[in-house]
Amino acid sequence: MINWKNCSFFLTIVFLCLSINLSTAQPAIQSSVNKKEILIGEQFILTIKADFSKNIYNFQWPILSDSIAHFEVINSRIDSLYTNQNLSSIVHAITFTSFDSGKWALPSFLVKVQPTQHDTTFNFYTDSIPIIVSFSTSDTTKQIRDIKPIKEAETIGSIWYWIGALIVLILLIALFVWWKKRKIKIPHSSSQSSLTAYEEAMYELKNLEGYNLSIREDVKIYHSKIGVIFKKYLSRIYQPTYLNKTTDEILLLLKFENYNHELLAKVSASLRCGDAVKFAKYIPTISESEDCKKSIEDLIEVIQKMQL
Repeated sequence: MINWKNCSFFLTIVFLCLSINLSTAQPAIQSSVNKKEILIGEQFILTIKADFSKNIYNFQWPILSDSIAHFEVINSRIDSLYTNQNLSSIVHAITFTSFDSGKWALPSFLVKVQPTQHDTTFNFYTDSIPIIVSFSTSDTTKQIRDIKPIKEAETIGSIWYWIGALIVLILLIALFVWWKKRKIKIPHSSSQSSLTAYEEAMYELKNLEGYNLSIREDVKIYHSKIGVIFKKYLSRIYQPTYLNKTTDEILLLLKFENYNHELLAKVSASLRCGDAVKFAKYIPTISESEDCKKSIEDLIEVIQKMQL
């Protein structure tokens, strides 16, 4: 004969055990980055996502430090995701950048999970992820290219070398005579702009508003002038010419001036957008082009205040 009292007691014990196990089940937490290889000054995002069936946890997210080796924190945000009007996930997105070229390990970060009904705290550590910071994007296509056939060198008669040398000599003499006449007729004067470096830069940036950013050719000129105006301003402020500097070289020089990291990241995006328009025939949106000019204006304002 079945003892129903014993069965009932046994089922109660099993139910309580299952309830405790379900209530203390750990949430599913995972971390990932959207890029493992970036250019100097480019941004990447570390995403930490916690999925859970019931909202019975308190999360203590990583405490970010400004002294992370080789990396700088741009911003951090936390978003909540809902399923059937119930909180089901929390996503913590941290934006980083780096101005140190090389292969660096993004450190592991601690996430503490505290169940609201129990004292046991779960510790979760994100993965330590290698990040490559370089001056230019490496070729990942692994494409094998054909070897061009060897061409025979063309033989040129010696008479043409003498003719070429004579033409060059004539041009040099003509250039020297023109320079001497110009030096005699026009007295040397240091005709420098009457405007300060700041006033000149702001005046030229203001003139960019006359370009129609819905026209491809105007967009190209617009972004080309933004880069030239910024380089001319830096040349007048810091003396050595910046006109022949590349985007990467300018970003490295600006890094040592200890400007705001978030503003410097925006300037980096503006200069790289200009390079893409110039070299890759990229056509940004109107708002994107206006943001590029705005970030340059903001950094010039900051530099100007530091000069006072």
